[in-house]
Formats: sequence, C-alpha cells, structure tokens
Amino acid sequence: MGVVSKVFMMLIPLVVLFVVLAILFRPEEGLFDKAKGLILGAKDVLPTVSVGLEEQKADVTIPDVHREEIFKLRQTIQGMLGSGNKNCFANYGGISDLGEGGTSLKFDVRGDKTLLTVSGGAGEGQTIADLAAEFPRMKPCVIAGEGGTSKNFFTHFIEEKQLMYPYFTPVNSLSIFGGGSDYNGINIPELSLQSNLEDGGWLFTPDREHVCFFPTNKVANYDDDGIDNNYFALGEENSIQNRINQEKLQYCRSEETLQKVQ
Repeated sequence: MGVVSKVFMMLIPLVVLFVVLAILFRPEEGLFDKAKGLILGAKDVLPTVSVGLEEQKADVTIPDVHREEIFKLRQTIQGMLGSGNKNCFANYGGISDLGEGGTSLKFDVRGDKTLLTVSGGAGEGQTIADLAAEFPRMKPCVIAGEGGTSKNFFTHFIEEKQLMYPYFTPVNSLSIFGGGSDYNGINIPELSLQSNLEDGGWLFTPDREHVCFFPTNKVANYDDDGIDNNYFALGEENSIQNRINQEKLQYCRSEETLQKVQ
C-alpha cells in the first residue's frame, strides 16, 4: 500500500469523528442540550413521589370510637366556656383506652386561645386534621401539682370545708395518651407530672375560662399527682356524680339553658 493510501486510511476516522462532534456540538442543540432533554423527558415517565405522600396522608385514621369520644370532648369544653355558672362540673363521657403508641391528644396555649391537636395512625405522630380544634378564651388547668392544689380542691368540693387557694393549677400544655393498660395517662411537662387519667370523663371550670382535667392516683384521697380515682366512680358515696345528684355540686349549664330555667 502506497504512502498516499496509508494517509487516506488514517484520515477517514478523523473525518468521521469531526462530523460526529460537529453534529453534537452545533449551536442549536449541543451535547448539554441533548442531555437536558433526556432528563426533562424522564420526569414524564418516572412516578411522582408526592402522589404517594398524599395517599399516605389520606390513610391516617383512628378508631371510630376515639373519633366520637374526641368530638364529645370538644363539644363539652365549648359548652363549659359558655357556661352560666362558675365552679361547675361537666362530663364528656371519657375516652376509652387509646392504646400504647396509638391515638394521642395535645392541648397547647397559643395567645388567647388553646389549640387541640390529635395524632395517631399507623406511623404514630400523624395529625388527624379534622379533629383539630381551637378554643378561644380557654386556659387549660389540672387539679394536681405542688402547693396543695388537690388538697384544697378535695376538702372543699368533697368534704364541704372552706375553700382555700390554689384549688386548680393553670398549665400551658398537656397531653393525653394511651398508658398501655385499660386506662389512659396525662402528661403535664411544666409540672414534670405524668399521672393516670381515670377521670370518668369529668372536667371542672372555676371561672368559665379555665377548663381543668383530673389526673388521678390510686393511693390517697389527694396528693400532688391528683385525686383518688374512686371519686370519679359511681360506687363511691362521695363521688362527683353522686354529689351532683345530691345537688351538692353544680353541673355546668349554658347561659341559654339558664335563661330558659329562669
């Protein structure tokens, strides 16, 4: 093969390479543009992650019985805030065992209102949006804590002695959760207090603004952890229910109801 032929054979690959490069890097659509087109086109084929998240969110559910009980709790609190009398009691029916790691409720003060957040679902901690609520003017409180709160409450409302202060403890936050047994628990972070909540569904308001929950104990009539759970059961002679039946304690009634009675 002559020198010219060898040179020609060597030039052919170079010419082909030049043509390919010219096509790829021509101004109207270079290599970068081609790659970009492939990437943008891929999004039409790949699954959209947000759809999966929306489906997961839609699947967040809690037992129907808890849903009904929480709605009743909301209604009861709202009625107490509009009650026409002070130092009165109301009953929301109680909340059945929420289960360990199951449904939970949290009350948080935000300015001049209190927010209720309900969480649950298979993944825990997922908010149940349609059970959330705002309570204007509500201030959460508990009949527990240091300073003789439970004692002062008990000796006046159960033993009919002179009312001493404090007889309720305002709080900024509290949570209700499943205790892993046949009753629920209540946690009040600012009091470093976690107690049982065998309250029989009873709430108390001293002033139509504070709405108090009843942490309970199983040992004493009263202590810093709350009041003996027996006083929330019908079997106890001096239970809240029996004392209301005897008209020794007031049941909260709305202002509208009071006007009709008058």
